[in-house]
Amino acid sequence: MDTEEPRAARSALLSHPDDIHCVVYHLVTVAAYCLAFWLWLHPEASGLQGFWPCAAFTLAAAPLLGWIGGIDVGVNFHNHTHRRIFTSPSWNRWFARLWTPTGGWPAAYWRHLHVTVHHAHLLEPRDWTVPATLADGRFESSLRYQLRHWPWRTCRHFYLEIRSGRFQRHRAAVELAWFLAIWSIPFWIDPLMAVCLWVLPHWCANCLTLGRGMYVQHAGCEGHRDNPAHPHSNNFVLPFYNRTMFNIGYHAEHHDHPEVHWSELPDLHHRLAAKPPVPPSEAAATARSA
Repeated sequence: MDTEEPRAARSALLSHPDDIHCVVYHLVTVAAYCLAFWLWLHPEASGLQGFWPCAAFTLAAAPLLGWIGGIDVGVNFHNHTHRRIFTSPSWNRWFARLWTPTGGWPAAYWRHLHVTVHHAHLLEPRDWTVPATLADGRFESSLRYQLRHWPWRTCRHFYLEIRSGRFQRHRAAVELAWFLAIWSIPFWIDPLMAVCLWVLPHWCANCLTLGRGMYVQHAGCEGHRDNPAHPHSNNFVLPFYNRTMFNIGYHAEHHDHPEVHWSELPDLHHRLAAKPPVPPSEAAATARSA
């Protein structure tokens, strides 16, 4: 009975039992930031006294915080945008608002970018989340995409999304206000710490972790409407990678079946691989009728 009661309580709170991993990962990310802040604010205990120790600590901590923060938003929160992890709508709304500032994002903005833009218009002209196509037909380089996409292209396109009404103006303002209230907290404590251990990790999270991840998932691919015989996503099926990345490597299956829970993607991948391939002519007919 002692083991059944916690399991029942977890099931009542979470939409899927495996989403406990999502909650724990986010709490670990927050704890990592808190530890970095504490070390910065207590130089007598950490030894971070003077310019060079602080600079060395920043150069070591910022990429690591950016790495886990990028995964926390781009992979972990990503799961929540497709299938809410809590059974309570209010828990989902408030946990999301407290979730994404660790990656430098308002929750509603990231959900709009990923679900309303990327999934709904995958590799179509309206999908401004993927690498741009150059005049000669090639995808832009990974480095160019990573340096230009966040925050420059992202801010410009969100302005256009809000101005056109595709992203509701009132919601955009409310969610941005909540984000700024939470995101600004480190600046009230120590502005230099906020730049070194908050803003810089967010740049690493979005340009190095998220930017590189988004690039390799879709570079060289085409939308199904343009070429149904060509893949729209690149898969990475190494077991270790997927066990540590919430199975995001099964990216083609995720795009084709976004309603499938992240924990069930490996099984879906193997079931689909066992089926005979669809002839290109049938795939084209399906794409035209969609």
